[in-house]
Amino acid sequence: MKEQEWYHDRMYEMRRALAQEQERLTDKAKQLEERMQLVDAMDGLLAENSKQQAEIETLRQQLSDKNQQFAEEKERRQDLEMKLAEMSKLSAVMAKKASEEAVRNALQTYANTSKRKTVDKRTFAKTAILEIANVNGLTLPQDLAAIIECLDDEQPNPKVVNVAGNYNDIHDNATVNQK
Repeated sequence: MKEQEWYHDRMYEMRRALAQEQERLTDKAKQLEERMQLVDAMDGLLAENSKQQAEIETLRQQLSDKNQQFAEEKERRQDLEMKLAEMSKLSAVMAKKASEEAVRNALQTYANTSKRKTVDKRTFAKTAILEIANVNGLTLPQDLAAIIECLDDEQPNPKVVNVAGNYNDIHDNATVNQK
């Protein structure tokens, strides 16, 4: 019977040792699972970090482009301010050297030739003429004032007759008689 007890004790010790080993391995498996979750979380964070780094680089490039545009616009503005200042100086010098009648005639000629230009150029011409008149303290005749006032108005495209003789409605006629 002692032999059976000895086997029974050995089985009991073996079972207890196996249970301990099973518990140790279960704890180890839990630790490994937690480490895997940590690695997965770190992988997600690294992917998010890469995405944000790319977005930051895109924003930096956009900022650089906007700074470049701003610098160009600033330079353009300074150039226009310089031109305006020079125009004012020129008109003041011109007024000192020329009689009022000569200035009016020059402005009349400039206004008449500006009527055939683009809207932007006509608008600039109107501004320039009014600036010159203001700086020089000129009172413009009514006919010149009327021309200047209409300079920046939208004008329809002029109708033309081409060299081949085809009619392009230059006189707003609906038909053309050809013989």
